[in-house]
Amino acid sequence: MSRISKNVILVVLTLTSSAFLLFQLYYYKHYLSAKNGSGLSKSKGSRIGFDGMQWRAVKKFIMLTSSQNVPVFLIDPLILELINKNFEQVKNTSHASSTSECKVFCVPRDFTTFALQYQLWKNEEGWFWIAENMGFQCLKIESKDPRLDWIDSLSGTEIPLHYICKLASHAIHLVVFHERSGNYLWHGHLRLKGHVDRKFVPFRKLQFGRYPGAFDRPELQQITVDGLDVLIPKDPMHFLEEIPHSRFIECRYKEARAFFQIPVSQVYTVLD
Repeated sequence: MSRISKNVILVVLTLTSSAFLLFQLYYYKHYLSAKNGSGLSKSKGSRIGFDGMQWRAVKKFIMLTSSQNVPVFLIDPLILELINKNFEQVKNTSHASSTSECKVFCVPRDFTTFALQYQLWKNEEGWFWIAENMGFQCLKIESKDPRLDWIDSLSGTEIPLHYICKLASHAIHLVVFHERSGNYLWHGHLRLKGHVDRKFVPFRKLQFGRYPGAFDRPELQQITVDGLDVLIPKDPMHFLEEIPHSRFIECRYKEARAFFQIPVSQVYTVLD
């Protein structure tokens, strides 16, 4: 009887010890690792790692545009400012060393802004469909081409101005630049039409599209940032300095043409 009691006690002690060890392992894995992780994120500010939605959305967008030969370049003011602060270091960073820590594209934000020159976009037709198949929800903003406004037969022709492609909680804003006769690049006003869901993204936070804008044609260069190859303006600071002064006021072609077609005699009559 005493021998049975000893065996039972031994089994109970073994099970108790095993349960205690399992509890310690669980505690260490879930509690301590979570605690250390939060401490690590605090020590690095508000940035997150390569598993963050911002970086993943940018990576997938770059994969999409590269596969379709869409020549996009980065114009996001926040990201360009971060790059410009350490421009020489970023230019000399190799692809391998840039993947050790996410420093730029992981900064918390709602949007990342890219641009392209429309005349270089050869395959717009299928791009929208491919983007949605890759998991993006996309919105296309079109409006009348102001360059054709003075030609009666072409007035009202619509052109793409903006694309907004959302992946989960992060969105890519693609600004479409069009060439103007003064050898500069122009983008249109992002004006939402009646059927557009106003809650699709926080539109008021967009950096471009509140009004039409005009920019010098930037010379581009490729750099590697957080393991991603991107094109940026060769002089980021110059582009950033253009933004506050980029507002474009369109000429009212029809009114101007109508004015200059008025006979001189009628002008004098009006003045009298």
